[in-house]
Amino acid sequence: MGGLIFKEAYMQGQNDPNYDDIIKSITSIIFLSTPHRGTNLAEILNRILQVSFVTNPMKFIAELAAGSQTLQRLNEQFRHVAPNLQIISFYETRPTSVLKKAQIMVLGKDSSMLGYPGEVSKPLDADHHGVCKFDSISDPRYITVRNALLSVVSKAIGKEPTTKSPDHGRRSQSLERDSSRPSNLKIEDYLSVPESPEADYNFFRDRWTAGTCQWILEHDAFTSWVEDSHQKPRVLWVHGNAASGKSILSSFVIDHIVQLGAPSCYFFIRFTDQKKRGLSMMLRSLACQLACMIPSYAEKLGQLESAATDLKTADARNIWQWLFKQTLFRLSVDEPIYCVIDGIDEAESPGSVVKLLSDLQLTTIPLRILAVSRRTHEISTAFQKVAKQVHMESIRTDGNLHDLRAYIEHEMDISSEGEYREQVTNQLLERARGNFLWVHLAVQRINGCYTKVDVERALDDLPAGMEALYDRMAASVQLQPNGGDRRLGLSILGWAVCARRALSVEELSDAFDNSGLLEIHRTIGDLCGGFVVVDVEGYVAMIHETAREYLIKENHRQSDRPFTIDKKSTNDKLLLRCIQRLTDPTLKARIARSQSPALLDYAVTSWYRHLALGSYSNPNIAGIVLKFLQGPQFLLWIQFAARKMELRTLVVASRYLTEVAQKLRKLDIYTQVVDIFDGVAIDLIKIVGKFGQNLIRNPDSILKLIPPFCPKESIIYQQFGRKEARALSVSGSTTNTWDDCLARFSLESGARASFIIPAGSRIAILANVKRSSQIIVYDAATFEEQRRITHPERVLSIEANKLGSLIVSYGYLTTRVWDMATGDCIKVVKNPPKRPRPHTIAFVEEDETILVGGEDRCIRSFSLDDTSNDWVLRAQIEEEITEDTTVNFPICSTISPDGTMIAFGYRAHPVTVWEMEPLMLVGQCNMALDATDMTIQDSTWGEVFGLAWHPFDGGLFGITQVGILFKWDPLYGDEASVKAPNAGAHRLTVSRDGSLLATGDGMGSLKIFQSSDLTLLYHLSSQDPVLYLSFSTDSRRIYDIRGAYGNVWEPNTLARLAEKSDYPDHNSDAWSDVESLSTMLSIQAEHHTVRVDRVIALAGQSVGPLYCYGTEDGVAVLCEAGKGKVGEIERLQSFMSIEQLTWSEDGRYVAVSDLNGKVSIKKISRSSQDREAWETRHEFHAVIPPHEGQICQLLFDPSGGEVLAATETALHKINLALRGLVQSVPFEGSGAKWVCHPTLPEYFLGFREMAVHVVRWKDLDEVEVHTYRSPEHSAPRVVVTAEKTEGQKTSTLERQGSTARPENRTVIKKIISNADSPHVLLKVSSPISASGQSETLYMLFDISNMRPGSKTQGSGPVSKELPYSLLPSEVASQIREPLAFLSRRRLLFLDVSRWICTWRLPSEAARAHSTATMGRRVQGSGSVDATTGGGIEEHYFLPGDWATADEAKLCSAMPDGTLLCPWNGDVVTVQCAKLRK
Repeated sequence: MGGLIFKEAYMQGQNDPNYDDIIKSITSIIFLSTPHRGTNLAEILNRILQVSFVTNPMKFIAELAAGSQTLQRLNEQFRHVAPNLQIISFYETRPTSVLKKAQIMVLGKDSSMLGYPGEVSKPLDADHHGVCKFDSISDPRYITVRNALLSVVSKAIGKEPTTKSPDHGRRSQSLERDSSRPSNLKIEDYLSVPESPEADYNFFRDRWTAGTCQWILEHDAFTSWVEDSHQKPRVLWVHGNAASGKSILSSFVIDHIVQLGAPSCYFFIRFTDQKKRGLSMMLRSLACQLACMIPSYAEKLGQLESAATDLKTADARNIWQWLFKQTLFRLSVDEPIYCVIDGIDEAESPGSVVKLLSDLQLTTIPLRILAVSRRTHEISTAFQKVAKQVHMESIRTDGNLHDLRAYIEHEMDISSEGEYREQVTNQLLERARGNFLWVHLAVQRINGCYTKVDVERALDDLPAGMEALYDRMAASVQLQPNGGDRRLGLSILGWAVCARRALSVEELSDAFDNSGLLEIHRTIGDLCGGFVVVDVEGYVAMIHETAREYLIKENHRQSDRPFTIDKKSTNDKLLLRCIQRLTDPTLKARIARSQSPALLDYAVTSWYRHLALGSYSNPNIAGIVLKFLQGPQFLLWIQFAARKMELRTLVVASRYLTEVAQKLRKLDIYTQVVDIFDGVAIDLIKIVGKFGQNLIRNPDSILKLIPPFCPKESIIYQQFGRKEARALSVSGSTTNTWDDCLARFSLESGARASFIIPAGSRIAILANVKRSSQIIVYDAATFEEQRRITHPERVLSIEANKLGSLIVSYGYLTTRVWDMATGDCIKVVKNPPKRPRPHTIAFVEEDETILVGGEDRCIRSFSLDDTSNDWVLRAQIEEEITEDTTVNFPICSTISPDGTMIAFGYRAHPVTVWEMEPLMLVGQCNMALDATDMTIQDSTWGEVFGLAWHPFDGGLFGITQVGILFKWDPLYGDEASVKAPNAGAHRLTVSRDGSLLATGDGMGSLKIFQSSDLTLLYHLSSQDPVLYLSFSTDSRRIYDIRGAYGNVWEPNTLARLAEKSDYPDHNSDAWSDVESLSTMLSIQAEHHTVRVDRVIALAGQSVGPLYCYGTEDGVAVLCEAGKGKVGEIERLQSFMSIEQLTWSEDGRYVAVSDLNGKVSIKKISRSSQDREAWETRHEFHAVIPPHEGQICQLLFDPSGGEVLAATETALHKINLALRGLVQSVPFEGSGAKWVCHPTLPEYFLGFREMAVHVVRWKDLDEVEVHTYRSPEHSAPRVVVTAEKTEGQKTSTLERQGSTARPENRTVIKKIISNADSPHVLLKVSSPISASGQSETLYMLFDISNMRPGSKTQGSGPVSKELPYSLLPSEVASQIREPLAFLSRRRLLFLDVSRWICTWRLPSEAARAHSTATMGRRVQGSGSVDATTGGGIEEHYFLPGDWATADEAKLCSAMPDGTLLCPWNGDVVTVQCAKLRK
């Protein structure tokens, strides 16, 4: 009765505003044996109630009669609101005892079901009294209802249940050291686990029949596996034929383990979901569940996250290494942890899944693995290898006869006498052949019979075996009397078979455009022959993997079966529907109304896959895809992917498009299509790499902001970028194609870099300057410098631990260990007396010990967790001298990843590998030189320049003197297994996942090879020798060092390989090295030449469109905004760098200075022959004497008649009329920045720490000095607000006073001024700790009232105190580089996310308030406030490879807001119409 009352209340609440909130909160309802259609036993029920409650017959009982008008009206009205609800109806299956002896079926199945679309109906093994009463939490009825509740609650809150055990809440007490995991870590998000496996568990558990699967609890192998208390892993393999109930058995075992209270995790590999077939997703899910149960494991994952180990793009090998071998396997756990993996045979690479289990020998954790699968040759062979290393047993299950009988008894609806029912059951068992699926389908067929004759006919018609049964099912589809019904059924089967994943009911309806399908559930049931089912989660899927295999088999003649699904033509249909959905003209409006089509998500992530698997050579298909790629809907597709934060979709799409282009190119057809497919594929990779972060933040930017920044020859720019030229125009670059250089790190003069390594979310560069060294730490995402760690001696080598949390620097006298997060030194150890040079450094023993292998063939170590500061000699190796060999110091050596072996490379001696404990020679690699490489000796050995271990398989890579790259497995022979004779390199490195190898040479070439067979994948030629190189943590990028600078490269090859986990069609999760990556991913060797003359000086006109820049090779270039390079101002024959540039205020003259102190004056004017052209005329040059120091700055006076050349020790004035140097005055102006006085043209200002010097142009006389209080040691980025008085809070600026040591003094990084603005903005930086990290402040001065007074003859300059204001927190915290003051009091700046932004300065009233505080610094934002000045306005953002390292410091802007940004050896201009207003 309660269910009927709810329906009535729910409908009334729809029309009553008072209950609107309640109605909106209801998403699901579960009916337990509710008489929706009444009952024929209403009168008997009335009597039962009368007896039970001792009351009079109830009048409303009459309304429960079958056919009641009240119930019909109620059901008809409820039908209209039911689509808003998820409905599950349970029905009773047992008669109810009444009046002691009589038993009556109170409600039948039909009466307990509404029969609405989407309703899920389930049986409960109970009578009417017991349908909502349970004996215990192990009661099968309770489990069924509980799982239904979990399902609806999960959907209601918009996510899957938390990944614990199926009963949601059991946690092992012995494992629980801490009741909580790291509060700031969302395990599911970090591991990229979008859903819990509980939906799959529920799917199979709901199909379990009471009384089945009990046999396994009595099986000796299973009980031994469950009850084993030894501290060793153990594996149990349960195998059987297809459709024998293995997955239901798995769900039973999972539930049994949960009832035992043991910690457990599980995963169902599902053929219906491509992601769930991948090894990576399985490992992520298992790790996620374990982290939710084991706090110590969650804590370890938190450490990985804090070190910014990127798991989102990691492949299966790295996931296994990081989350299991290096983390879980090292925990201290006493209680067994159970893990159930079901459906291994349905994985993309079953052998790879089983291969993992061999590594269990490496741990003493009592892991109990239950693996369930079919028995195939691949899986059997893999398990035979596992059994040699791990304790393993197996159980064969082929449909337990008792289970089959119990299932039939429970599900078969024949209510005839027991003898006849037993006869039918026996016939089914005889023909079932142990196949549960066959029994299930047969019982369904029999349940549709109404007479014994029908049952006999059904039994006669049922064929034995699944193949024959599938034939019969297929025939029922083909024999549909209506042709339209037949075609519809085949279409549904096509979607079910070829879709990338299982579609929901709503998605399938949308796939058919929501037209013609009156009721999708009934349509599937009637037209698909039983091949397709709708599961409890509302997803449409094949009934079994064998059904899919049957429908797509191609090795049968067409006459052998009613029909087959043609994969190519079906994928074509799915592609066209996806494209149609993406190009729907109403799509954008529907999304804006939050009415996105159900199929949209699938279309966004799947259209390219169907293209690759379909008839891409068909001109119609190619034409449709081409039209999509060239239309505006293509950008909308990128926008949709960004909104879902799934930019990996673009990378995967790029790979599919590349594959299709390669195949079309081989066919030599559709040249234009191939070019566009290739171009779009490259565009997608680069958009993710260069714009990804801001695209995620602002998905709409792909429509207007990103296309203008794409190279002129890119497809994106040609189709969309040109159209935005009026609003946003980019010019000045001589590079019209995408570049692979993502960033460049430039070191100061005299510094030489020797190492560059990844360290979690950071990059560390070792730079040596004379007798001291610095480890310069950069952000790996933005490439901004974070801090400098000073090791006060020459450092010979550095190395970071795998997490990137620690770094060790081995110096000439000492070795030091540093905390990367703080820059603090945590350990100092004096080096051995003879000071051997280090060849290899490694963190071992959970990063508590550091191993160093030296040139003296000694392996030493020291510990981080004790107070000892001494080295421990681990091993001292003496090589054996044999015929034709000599033993000198090794040229190189490398410690194995696990710290147990070391390899040495020599001159005139084979490569050797030694095991350190116990000390033992493992092997020698005989790399004999060819005759063409020999000189005098008849026989010699190759000189090995470099060695590197494979991170997982024990292989060793090396590079010889003559450029031979080789791979050698020391455990399996003395000969190199693979050689690449033309590598021509002397540096090498291996990626963290072991799949790639990179080399660098003295000619500047960088090459990437596949590690398995040394196939060349990528080749880049650039300038300067490669001194060191390494892969980024995620293997997407390569870092290299070339002396005075370093590079970050991001080739398309690496980006595509990094996303191979989303490329299942190529067996991406397989760990086999047989197949070449270049073949698997359609990758060709790429050759790029990148030569850059670095820009080191930049200046723009204050009036007019011209700007100029100088390079380190001595070239000064003249450019025009919107056009780019229009001429050269200077080209020095000496190749000395152009150091300083400045324009006169009228834009007629340019002053240029070089490293030798020569200042050249150039006149710029329009060409007399071509008014569109410009010409440069040399006026004269002046030379500043070398003893005066290097020129730090050039500055024209407002009239343009004089030039100031400032050095560290003096001010020099050059007069244009007199054409030479006319005056020099001493001035100790170290670090000063000079600007013209904004309102008094006869003066200029010099800003130094704590002082502003006012100097007269006429005679360079210093007339006044204004002091201000400056941050000496540390300073907050933002001061307190104006509402607090000085007594309430004192800033660091004032507290520090003037007690700073010289090395900690404030540094003025940049000064911004404008002739039309009274403001001057200083960017100042002050070190705050020994780590070298500095705080940045932005100090705003109002110079309008700074009017110098007269001074008496012979007196010194007048001293006054100058007030200033700090920019407010909401502004200062966002600024990366200030650029210019624009009209209407706007400050233009580059923010920390590479956005170009403006912020309006305070009004005159606010500045008047500031003036009242003359003589002291303004406390907080009283005069400069975000509210007073206005909010930050974003205009556009720069690509990720712009404004990196030193380039950002040079960025500036012209008065009209045109951005000048150095990039790739050019200066690019960005003109924004909105900024010009």
